[in-house]
Amino acid sequence: MRNGGKLSNANLAWGDESIRHKGMLRPTYLICACVVADTAGMRSLLESLKPSGARKLHWRQMTSRDKRKAMAALESLESLSFIIAAEQMSTINDERARRKCLERLLQLLEQHGVDRLVLESRTASQDARDRHLVSYLYTSHVLRSIRLDHVRGDCEPCLWLPDQILGAYGDTKSGEMDFATFLNEKVLDEIICC
Repeated sequence: MRNGGKLSNANLAWGDESIRHKGMLRPTYLICACVVADTAGMRSLLESLKPSGARKLHWRQMTSRDKRKAMAALESLESLSFIIAAEQMSTINDERARRKCLERLLQLLEQHGVDRLVLESRTASQDARDRHLVSYLYTSHVLRSIRLDHVRGDCEPCLWLPDQILGAYGDTKSGEMDFATFLNEKVLDEIICC
């Protein structure tokens, strides 16, 4: 599954964010990128887990039973996920935490051979701030080649995977549920302070 922290033949990552307050020592901003060997297989699996009538598979709208079922199904995917968690030490806003996390995430993805990150789109102005950050990171030679795109979450099932991983990570860290075995096998995480 993991080959020195790399996944063979995978150069595309899918990303999402989450903010956790409940059950955490400090407010925590989380961003996740998932790399999967078989994108078509992942898309099909995630679509099969989406409740009928729902626009997308979303962790916060799932029951505990559905969460356990989803994580058991996701164990079959050949995947590797990266999570950057920013523990917010003061009243620093979430956008600053996002910029710090996104910068570190993009660096890690490049180090692991990923050349494109697709994030779930937020608002047009927020997406533009992300692109501005990437442009700045190129100019300052922090990044070399990775591209960043934004897509609406209800239009791309692949974006549901990082939502599920972040949900499992947050629930495990806060003690709500325990997905530690899955996370230890399929997730590399790094905590930074803002």
